[in-house]
Amino acid sequence: MADDLFLQFSSNSSNQSDPSLPTKLAKLEARMAGKGETPVQPTWSSATKFGAAEDLTMTEQSYSSDSEEDTGAQFLIQLNPQKRLKLQEDDHSISFQQTKVPAEERIKPVDPGDAKFGSEDTVRKKQGRGRGRSSTGRGRGSKSNDQARPQASPSTSPPSNGQPENALHKENRPKEVHGKDEKAYIEEEFVKLRAENERLKEDLRKTHQEASDQQQLSSQLKKEVKDLKDQEQQTKPKRIKVISELLISVSKAERQEARMKVRQDSLRFGNVGVLRAGTIISETWEDGQALKDLNTHLKHLLETKESIERHRKSLKKRQSDKGDGNDAETGMPEEEFLIQDEIYKTRLVSIKREEEVSLRERDRYELEKGRLIREMKRIRDEDGSRFNNYQILNNRYALLNLLGKGGFSEVYKAFDLVEYRYVACKLHGLNAQWSEEKKQSYIRHAIREYNIHKTLVHHHIVRLWDIFEIDHNTFCTVLEYCSGKDLDAVLKGTPVLPEREAKIVIVQIFQGLVYLNKRPQKIIHYDLKPGNVLFDELGVAKVTDFGLSKIVEDDVGSQGMELTSQGAGTYWYLPPECFELSKIPLISSKVDVWSAGVLFYQMLFGKRPFGHDQTQERILREDTIIRARKVEFPSRPTVSSEAKDLIRRCLTYNQAERPDVLTIAQDPYLSYTKK
Repeated sequence: MADDLFLQFSSNSSNQSDPSLPTKLAKLEARMAGKGETPVQPTWSSATKFGAAEDLTMTEQSYSSDSEEDTGAQFLIQLNPQKRLKLQEDDHSISFQQTKVPAEERIKPVDPGDAKFGSEDTVRKKQGRGRGRSSTGRGRGSKSNDQARPQASPSTSPPSNGQPENALHKENRPKEVHGKDEKAYIEEEFVKLRAENERLKEDLRKTHQEASDQQQLSSQLKKEVKDLKDQEQQTKPKRIKVISELLISVSKAERQEARMKVRQDSLRFGNVGVLRAGTIISETWEDGQALKDLNTHLKHLLETKESIERHRKSLKKRQSDKGDGNDAETGMPEEEFLIQDEIYKTRLVSIKREEEVSLRERDRYELEKGRLIREMKRIRDEDGSRFNNYQILNNRYALLNLLGKGGFSEVYKAFDLVEYRYVACKLHGLNAQWSEEKKQSYIRHAIREYNIHKTLVHHHIVRLWDIFEIDHNTFCTVLEYCSGKDLDAVLKGTPVLPEREAKIVIVQIFQGLVYLNKRPQKIIHYDLKPGNVLFDELGVAKVTDFGLSKIVEDDVGSQGMELTSQGAGTYWYLPPECFELSKIPLISSKVDVWSAGVLFYQMLFGKRPFGHDQTQERILREDTIIRARKVEFPSRPTVSSEAKDLIRRCLTYNQAERPDVLTIAQDPYLSYTKK
């Protein structure tokens, strides 16, 4: 507005000469500036934007009066182009910063307090630009005028939202409007930041509350867990006592039932009697009443058959004498002779059929007698065991009933009070009369077996769970419990298995052997026999007893490893190379292939292929296995040619020609495919 007035008065002065006009004009402008009036932003042309400082139509004015009543002669209009250029540069940079910073604040969250102070500092800086550029000697009027002075350089920065704006429109926009928009934008951003701050404060409060709740819940849960553990520790002895008492009561009932059954079976099948011959006392078997009655019946059938045979021969003799003319009166008609002879023949057939039934029954009785003898031996070993009083070993395993006894070990059915499952505890006892060297050798052997067995995890291999020491001469290994029979007991009850049943058993055995031979360190079982194949309650076959197993080292050649334990094992199931005496034998997994072939043969035909009726001493003395160069198959029962071919491959005499485990497992007969 001052510029307009100046132009107006200048035009008037051209018409009317007034010498005091400049003074009045300066005084008027001073009064206007002193009252805080804001001059109107002049409109700059494009030439002004790009032109030099001297092309400006308006010069900067500096005022030094402290009072509104000063005369106009004290106010002079002075040209200062260097200062104007500096103002343009400062305004350009400040405008760029003011348009750039809010955009960055929208991208990155800022603390509301910091934003507030930053906004206020920006406003102060904007308001104080005139004061900062004014001289120290200027008065109040000059300060007001500097604050209200128009900006010479318009902002060329793009808007904060990233959209370009027409430069000419920006240049033509008054500075006052630009300042108001910028202030409104800052206030809007400040309001948004304050709202965001409140929202963050609320989220933080909720987070703190949730953390406090979670911490309180965690503390409560920890306390509950601690209380439960304390309660468990208090109730654990009671729980163990209750479970043990229940197990003991069940085991006692089982023991009583087993002994009662033995007594009843002893009356039927027989019992062990004592035979004295001078100072020598020996045990002998005395048949029971059922066997006696059956033997008496068979004897009676035999006598009846002999009597009928005599009568038939006599009848034929009389008939032949009649034909010769001798004693014709005693002869009988031909028809009557034929009828009588047919009676004798049908009676003999009937006796033979009855005799076959009695013989089958006697065979069954013999099997029952064998089972009875084994049960009687088990009961006697159980009664003589020092672990028969239901001890709890290692504060964990409650011993129940004896499963069997070997040369230096006893196997008990037990219950794991920690894992709540049945296990088999194998108690290894060292003979107190042994030397320390022999004891250490046995312990090393057991530890070696444990180290081999503990790493084996396969569904066709019995698991080894634990090992611990009981006393100086006894330690225990804890094995997976298989509630079914072993293959030896199955074959004693049913000597001949159908091929279908025998096949699935041998397939499971080979699956376990394949697992042993696919490990980084291959394992040779070396003692594969019916007693070392167990069945669980579902009928799954599992290989056990790795006491004679061999670990095949990495440096072993293709011929195999040296057999250092020659003479050990069960001779009926070992291949010929294990009986080589002229040199140290070399063995491989082909030993287990031979043993599996013997097992399959025995399941199919009810006997071993070599040395079935011989003792181990006789086998060794007569070189039975060394001479076993060819396997022979009986005519009965009928077996498929594929099964016979598999047995022939397994029982190949020459070790070099015999396939190993991984090769024989690929035999089509051992694979099951959907037809």
